[in-house]
Amino acid sequence: AQLLAQRPDVFAAQQEVAAASGDVGSAQAAKYPSLGLSGSVGLAALRSGGVNTNGTTWSIGPVAVTLSIFDGGQRNAVVDLASVNYEAAVSNYRAKVRGAVKEVEEALLSLQSAADRLVDAAVATEGYSAAFVASEARFKSGLGSLSDLEDTRRTALAAKTALLNLERERSAAWVALYRALGGGWSINGNEIMAKTL
Repeated sequence: AQLLAQRPDVFAAQQEVAAASGDVGSAQAAKYPSLGLSGSVGLAALRSGGVNTNGTTWSIGPVAVTLSIFDGGQRNAVVDLASVNYEAAVSNYRAKVRGAVKEVEEALLSLQSAADRLVDAAVATEGYSAAFVASEARFKSGLGSLSDLEDTRRTALAAKTALLNLERERSAAWVALYRALGGGWSINGNEIMAKTL
C-alpha cells in the first residue's frame, strides 16, 4: 500500500481529495456569520525647515459583520457543490487505486509465469544441447546423417532462442512491475526498485 501511494497518479488523486475536502470546509464556514475589522498602522515622517518630526500613525477602521440570512440559498448550494466535488474526487481516487492494484497484480503474474517457464526452458535447452552433442559424435563416427545433425542443431538453436525470449520477457515483467509501483519515487531515501528486487 505504501508503494502504491507513491505512484504519481495515485498521489495526485489523493491530493485532489484533500483539496476537495478543504473546499467543503471552506464552503461550510462561509455559511456562518463573519466579523471583519479593518485598520492600518503606518510610520509618518515630516521634514520642514531642517526640523524632523517622526511619528507613528494608528488608524482602526470600521467593523464589518456579514450575515448569511438572505442569500437565497446560494451558500447552501456552494456547500452542496463542494460536497459533490469531494465525492467525485473520492471516486476518482478509488478508481486510481484499483487500477494501480490491477497493474501490479498483472505485472506480478507475468513475472511469476516467466520465471516458471524459464526453469522449464533451461532444462529443455540443456537436453537439446546434449542431444546435439550426441548427434554430432554419431555423425563424426559415421553412424549418423548430415540431415539428422542439422535437424538436431536447428532444434537446439530454437531451444536457446526460446530461452533468450523468456529471459527478455522476464526482464520486461520486472520493468512493468517497477512502473506499476510508481518507479523512480523513493520511500525514506531508498529506491523502490531496491525494495522490489
